[in-house]
Amino acid sequence: MSYKNVARLVLQNNRQFSRTATASSGEVAEGYKQLKHIQEKFQKPDGKPVFLKGGPMDNALFSVTMALSLLGLAGIGKLFYELSYPKKED
Repeated sequence: MSYKNVARLVLQNNRQFSRTATASSGEVAEGYKQLKHIQEKFQKPDGKPVFLKGGPMDNALFSVTMALSLLGLAGIGKLFYELSYPKKED
């Protein structure tokens, strides 16, 4: 594609884009209020990591993840032990 074709396409599709949103009224949308409430909940300095601030379900998922990780590490340790010290055949 030549530069003339590119320039023609740019001129044909010349649109004005605004970088700022225009407010039609002074009222804030309901979704924005909910988003701000959620942000306040997660930004509260209560000493918890952000992945546990979601509530009891986050705690349950974290606990299950840690249990499965430890189970996997134990399985790897067992595998290494069995491969290091194979059973002797009689």
